[in-house]
Amino acid sequence: MLKVYISLIFIGFATLVQSQILDDSTKLVYGPNSTKYIKEENVLYNDLTFTVIDTSSINAHRWSKVEKSEYRMQDLGISGTAMRNIYYELPSIIGVRSGYSAYVPYYKPIQDFRYYDTKSPYSRIGAALGGRNRTYVDVGFNRSDSSNFNIGLDYFAINSDKQVGSKGRNDRLVKNEGFDAYLVYFTPNRKYVVMGNFSRMKTNAVEQGGIDTLQSQLGYFDRDASVFLANANSEYLKRTYHLYHQYSVNKGFQIYQVFDRSYDKTRFFNENLKEDLDYFDTTYFSNEVTNDSTLFETISLENGIKGDIGPLFYSAHYRYRIYTFNYGAGDMDTLDFKNRKPSQDGIEHYIGGRVRYDFSPDYQLYGGIDFNLNGNQKLWGKMRFKALEADFTTQQYEPTFMEKAYLGNTDFWVNDFKTIKALQVGGSYTYKLKHTGFIKPKLTFSSFTDYVYYNKEAKPAQLNGTNTIMTAGAKFLINPLNKLYVEGEMLYTTVGGDSTGVFPVPKIMANLNVYLHGISFGGNLDWQIGIDNHWKSDYFAPDYRVSTNQFFIQDTFNVPAYLISDFYVNVKLGHAFVFLKYNNIVETFTQETYFAAPNYIGKRNLIDYGFYWMFFD
Repeated sequence: MLKVYISLIFIGFATLVQSQILDDSTKLVYGPNSTKYIKEENVLYNDLTFTVIDTSSINAHRWSKVEKSEYRMQDLGISGTAMRNIYYELPSIIGVRSGYSAYVPYYKPIQDFRYYDTKSPYSRIGAALGGRNRTYVDVGFNRSDSSNFNIGLDYFAINSDKQVGSKGRNDRLVKNEGFDAYLVYFTPNRKYVVMGNFSRMKTNAVEQGGIDTLQSQLGYFDRDASVFLANANSEYLKRTYHLYHQYSVNKGFQIYQVFDRSYDKTRFFNENLKEDLDYFDTTYFSNEVTNDSTLFETISLENGIKGDIGPLFYSAHYRYRIYTFNYGAGDMDTLDFKNRKPSQDGIEHYIGGRVRYDFSPDYQLYGGIDFNLNGNQKLWGKMRFKALEADFTTQQYEPTFMEKAYLGNTDFWVNDFKTIKALQVGGSYTYKLKHTGFIKPKLTFSSFTDYVYYNKEAKPAQLNGTNTIMTAGAKFLINPLNKLYVEGEMLYTTVGGDSTGVFPVPKIMANLNVYLHGISFGGNLDWQIGIDNHWKSDYFAPDYRVSTNQFFIQDTFNVPAYLISDFYVNVKLGHAFVFLKYNNIVETFTQETYFAAPNYIGKRNLIDYGFYWMFFD
């Protein structure tokens, strides 16, 4: 089947090459320039400017989530596995949260939806075919009946075979599949607009627990190495419904409403626990089977007013949020968990607002405030003065349900945690070089008081006191010679306070992408050839607790520094892209790869290839 995919890709691409060279491109009525999109944030701030889609070939070879994040995220070494942010981000919700986030990065967030004006039918199909049966598929379709209405559908899938402990081809490690549907409608006079979306994603993952070098006496980098677990599996299902609509009385006054409903279900099961008992310290219900689950549901409705008064934008809102959280094993125990666990149902009330002041297109100030009437709050601001950008956020937020209490067959705790306080301040300055390129130094400072984390026993704990994190660095793009480009980023991070080990961050992280880029054949062929490099210093990367889907700190496995170098070729002709990538050149010479997490190795020296094709008729 893989050979068939390869043949179809290159036959189709060759056909496109021939047709694009022979056809007169001026006859093409529809294309990228006639396909534009807008996001909900633009509508909220009364900016109805549509953006043309990006069709550059630059970095098309980065298809995995970790690569797209420029290695700011940690997974378990294989696309589709559990994931966390390496650099700490504040939660967007200051109220109750479930605490399950290991697979959420694969879910398309509401703010990323693009609402199109396509003129003609617009569809796309993309696929990455990675070595050792790692695949990614992305398909989308949009249709407008006029400039006022558009509907779209998307589908994506990530499938990865086991890279160790495999029984053969199609022995799946993870299967991640999702789809969404969305629409936007403007009345002809733009007085009323409605946009909404529905999303669903389901992940099925085999939890191996990492490589066990003692059981088989094979090394970490042996393809026949043993793993700790043989029968453990996780499932994660997420659904969201979102609706935004507004009515404009005049430029200075509009009424808007936002409706959200979310559904998150998790499950961890092991149908033959006897074989895996040595991995877990304790069982509370059964030594035969584990079947743990949780369910988190929310419904929220926000009603607000907004408008523009000269250069000032304002908005004010009231939002209520209904929530329920169910512990799947909460009524089965002898630990009095039923009475000790926190309240599972409730209603939250919020009031807040936003402002933006436009001195000119290059000078802007943003700000906002959100109060949870239960006591938590968030205040944020942003400034953009030409090349200078700065932002700050201060907030008090609630520990998650998982951090407060949990009962499963192999995990149990009940905690009475205080709310968490955080401050984050950052800034950057973009210095444009004389010719092509820029240098952008930046600095971020964060502080956390009463921070909650997962300790060395993989259980939640709370710090008493304040810790700080400071990250300084710079992004850059330099064009020293014709068609030669050097782009990258370097970050240096320090952690201060009495409990620095609670914040595992590499002291130095660097990315360096050196490539040739050009456009040939009268502008029809866009190509990029280069070597993409990533390096981070050694650090005690968090381990992963499979039964709760949580990353936790550890100080026994120091993940060594390692250089990841990928050679790639990206080609775009007309509306089609093709890429070829040889991963991890260093392993070719050392026969050893890197560690993504303790006992989990990263990607091997495999060949990936893929395509992305857009259609405008």
